[in-house]
Parts: sequence; C-alpha cells; structure tokens
Amino acid sequence: MAFMKITRDIHDLVGGLLMTAAGIFFAVYGSRYNFGTAARMGAGYFPVVLGWTLAVLGLLVALPAWWRRGSGITVQWSNLTWTIAALVVFAWTMPRLGVVVAALLAALLSLVPSAMPVRTRLAVCAVVALLTVLIFPVGLQMNLPIWPWNV
Repeated sequence: MAFMKITRDIHDLVGGLLMTAAGIFFAVYGSRYNFGTAARMGAGYFPVVLGWTLAVLGLLVALPAWWRRGSGITVQWSNLTWTIAALVVFAWTMPRLGVVVAALLAALLSLVPSAMPVRTRLAVCAVVALLTVLIFPVGLQMNLPIWPWNV
C-alpha cells in the first residue's frame, strides 16, 4: 500500500489556531479584572467576552480546515518586514510627534510593498490618520498628543 500525503488547508488551520490562541490569551488576561454584569460591566467584561468569542470563531475556522485540501504557505517577507517596521516607527514616533504624524508614517511604511499609485497611498494614509485620531484621542478619550506641538 502506497503512502499518500494528505495536504490540509494549512492557511485556515494556522489562522484559526492563532485566532483561538489570541482569544484564549485575552479572555484569561481579562479575567484578572472585575467582570461585572451585562448591565454594569466591569473592566474585565469586554476582553473576556470578546476573547472567548474570538476563540470560538477561531475553532470554527480551524476545524473544517483540518478536512479540507489546501496549498502550502508562502511567506511574503517583504510585507512582513514593512509591517513590523511600521509598528516600530508608530510606537517610537507617537509620543514624540503625535498621533497624526505617527499614523501617517506607519501607514506609509506599511504600504511600501503595495503597487497602488502615490496619490492613492497618500489618501489611504490620511484616512488612517483621521480614523486613528477619531477612535483613540476623541472617541476613547485617551490622553495622547495629537500633533507634534502637543507633545
């Protein structure tokens, strides 16, 4: 009897397992805080509920992938490198230059491997910076410098 190599849908399998691991991490980490109730949520309510929801969704992605055929994984090293560089630049520049400049630089760096036109890149960067300001300093009222002169 000949040995037959069974190839699984490794993309969804790995992605689903990583989602499950991240969900479990946040659920366990969030359980350190006061949970509260649905009517009066504590600090741990949101991360625990979303963490377990993410874990279940990850399993719903990973389990069917175990029986499905798929192709191998090809790591796109350029995209990975530029994404990590964007995160590092954002973390380093945000306290020094403010959220707007940091978000613009991070978005611009993350789009380096993209084939989109420069005008589109700049528009995407502007939208990312606007959304970052609207979500974090404005919506969540986080005490973050918005512009370099607010530092």
